[in-house]
Amino acid sequence: MPELSYREALEELREIHRRLRSDDVDIDRVLEDVQRAAELLAFCRSRLAAVSDRLEEVLEDFEES
Repeated sequence: MPELSYREALEELREIHRRLRSDDVDIDRVLEDVQRAAELLAFCRSRLAAVSDRLEEVLEDFEES
């Protein structure tokens, strides 16, 4: 996956969601969209976990000061 920001990944997920909920879903694109959404979700979860871990480190350092 090219370097994406969390915000860009989230926006792309929203766009996929809009397409999949559309009344005229492109059935030929559904599998591609679902696979991409799975990749984006994994990326977002990873970024959230990394930020959470880093926040814990910063707060621990702050409390020790």
